[in-house]
Amino acid sequence: MSDHGQLNLFGEDEVKPEKTPYLQVVLNGNVKTMSLGELFDTEVYSDLKAVSFVASHKFFFKTAKRFKSIQLVLGIEDGHVAGNFAKGLESLMDIESRIDYFQSLPKDVQQEIQNNQFQIRYSKKGTPIHSKIYLLTGAKGNRVMIGSANFTETALGNQKQYEELLVFDNHELFEIYQNRFEDIYQETVDFIPEKVKSKILLEPVNIADPEVLMDILLDEVENKRILVELTETQVDEIHQAADKMESQKEELTQFKQVIEVMTKVNKKTESREFLPIKTLRTKAVTIKSKVSKMNKKSADADHRQQLIYHTASQTLYTPLPDIEGEEKKLLSPFTQKIEDVESLKKQLELINKFIDSYHLFTVQNDPKVQSRIAEAILYAFVSAHIWKMRDHYVNEEGRENVRRHIPPFLIIAGRSMSGKTSALEFISMLLGNTNPYMSYEKISGKNMLNDFFHSSNVSPLLVDEIDAKFFRSAAADKGERLIKDITNNLTGAHPVLIGTTNATGFDANAQSSSRLYYLQINNTFQNQKLMESSTYLSNLMNETSPALYKDFTYRIGEKIKNGEEFYSTEDFLSGAREIFKEYYKEAGMFLPVWFPQEKFNDYQERGQRLWRELYTSHSDSFDFRKENTVLVHIDNFSTQNRRDRETLVNYLPPECINEDSSVLLLNQKLFKEYIEYDKYFKKSVFRRIFS
Repeated sequence: MSDHGQLNLFGEDEVKPEKTPYLQVVLNGNVKTMSLGELFDTEVYSDLKAVSFVASHKFFFKTAKRFKSIQLVLGIEDGHVAGNFAKGLESLMDIESRIDYFQSLPKDVQQEIQNNQFQIRYSKKGTPIHSKIYLLTGAKGNRVMIGSANFTETALGNQKQYEELLVFDNHELFEIYQNRFEDIYQETVDFIPEKVKSKILLEPVNIADPEVLMDILLDEVENKRILVELTETQVDEIHQAADKMESQKEELTQFKQVIEVMTKVNKKTESREFLPIKTLRTKAVTIKSKVSKMNKKSADADHRQQLIYHTASQTLYTPLPDIEGEEKKLLSPFTQKIEDVESLKKQLELINKFIDSYHLFTVQNDPKVQSRIAEAILYAFVSAHIWKMRDHYVNEEGRENVRRHIPPFLIIAGRSMSGKTSALEFISMLLGNTNPYMSYEKISGKNMLNDFFHSSNVSPLLVDEIDAKFFRSAAADKGERLIKDITNNLTGAHPVLIGTTNATGFDANAQSSSRLYYLQINNTFQNQKLMESSTYLSNLMNETSPALYKDFTYRIGEKIKNGEEFYSTEDFLSGAREIFKEYYKEAGMFLPVWFPQEKFNDYQERGQRLWRELYTSHSDSFDFRKENTVLVHIDNFSTQNRRDRETLVNYLPPECINEDSSVLLLNQKLFKEYIEYDKYFKKSVFRRIFS
């Protein structure tokens, strides 16, 4: 031991123990502190072979993509070894998720995978792989790393998880683990389906079409990229797994049904194996119904036009009508430039005239209402790219929790006759839908909204008259739980929801309201002008086409391809605002006075107005105390109805509330800031003297 590393028992200086590192690296028999860059040193090593669970492909490829070649065998997460056979095989047969995984990778990584420079492998029988092996080779030598650490940011980033990593440079163990890697490699197949890998950079894959999924699955089976030799014990395991976790029950049940349809028991071996490929093709209709993740009821209710996002070209495609004799649906580009200025000008004029109706035929002349209608149109135009913003933001920040800051929900609230439904119908026409919108009543069945969100069709969900009870529901497929799950966890290409609701009964708790973009329409159409306004709007909608929207998807796609800013963290609609400003300039038109220049904060402002009015009319019910609190005697101005009380409390910022169970106790400083007390209620010296 060196002098500086020895413990001096008799010295006067106190030796302070160092904090125990979470990741212990032992290099050639000696404990050593090594950074991630030093462990996977691309200056020394050019090729990487790894067997590991990978929680985030973004973290993996960000760390490893400077290697000239990568062979990654995907393992399983720690703690999921027992009973994981069913999950492994399910992952392999879940063609939609495998395609979605590939499409979510950065474009340069996709290119390397297509060129076979990077390989992502998976057990071809679904057998769990729990090994952690890292082999690095280069002109100057080799390195083998083994231990407990998976290739995750938590394990290798020294983040509150104890891990061991043994590192050996130019050691005889390298050959032993090289052989071990090759043995495991032989039992794996490419996780990216071959049909997808060869075509996806040239043409999009319509994973919303069950026939496409079935075709790829059968190709994998026919070419023995998926092997099934299931014993009855393993079949029982699949059945047990389907009953095990309620949250995954539907997916596991679907997997069980796929196995039952596509396999048979071999009487000699007493194990299940795939049916002959010819037999499988005769079961095409049944297999298509099983591999599609959307249940039949949801599929029947979904009348949106189908838009498929092609990540390689950043363009939208739509299926062509069925052609007799064609085996599968062909895709046609939806994204298309407007070539002449007159067409551009015509579409802008139609939008202007529509928004002008909220001035011509309404009770009040309020440009702010027109601005909110324009804001809803901007959101609709960028709707097919919101998932891209969310994924990009996470990738840039390196944190999943920022995904929630770009909301996949737009709620347009207004009273009866406010024109909110007309706005939804006009938006539908602008986007090219043949059906204007879906009624909430028809899609409020169990898991239907969840199904829509998990489809790869990026056409927005336009839903009219969402019941206020939806936002307050405690059910897993509605209210806070659905909104949080979709906003926090949904990745890859997915649609957004643009819905209308009655402003009078609307409220949502902080967990939900912070994940919605809320616009309130505070105006109504005049009864005496109903016929006139109806004719006016009908004429506009008859001339409306998706030409401008198609061009918009081209322009924002070009921004993404060129690495330009297509949103900002402060204003996710900033890219849409810039494109529309370009439109008006190119068409030689003035930018309308109602054009929205920044995001709205309607839900908070509505709450502020409500609580200011409550304080104005019931100031004696607010007990301001010396310890910087306010005791609110809320029963003095709300009914005894618990629902009414919750509605009022939901409008308050969470950080403002100290206690809201039996009493309502607020932070005085924050409450005053919220209702802008100094601006509206604080008396000047002059007023205090003479009042």
